[in-house]
Amino acid sequence: MFGALLAIGLIVFAAYELMQSGIVKLQPSDVAAVAQTAGFSGSDLEIAIAIAFAESSGNPYAIGDLELGISVGLWQVNLKAHPEFQGVNLMDPQTNANAAYSIYVAAGMSFAPWSTFKNGAYRANLQLASSAVNA
Repeated sequence: MFGALLAIGLIVFAAYELMQSGIVKLQPSDVAAVAQTAGFSGSDLEIAIAIAFAESSGNPYAIGDLELGISVGLWQVNLKAHPEFQGVNLMDPQTNANAAYSIYVAAGMSFAPWSTFKNGAYRANLQLASSAVNA
């Protein structure tokens, strides 16, 4: 338990330090590139991009869900739900996209694991996602 808390603390500290250094959010085209490289395609590529922006606003250093098991990165990969990603650099956009694709595949090629998909919040970013894919 202590080790997990220490790891969470280090992740939060690293994210805070990166944010303070002025790291900017990724452009939709950058998120599209890592999502496509991870394996998302077709209309699911657009949904994946929209989810990333709903989850993190394109911030690869986003940390959330501190009370629900800490979620990290663009697709807010939750470490409690997906302990296989403990110790993985989920703040790296491509690594996070690869993890998200792995979660998507494990869910039967479904976005059901993401709350922003289940509640429909991702839909607000579909036009942005479509523009990124068609750019």
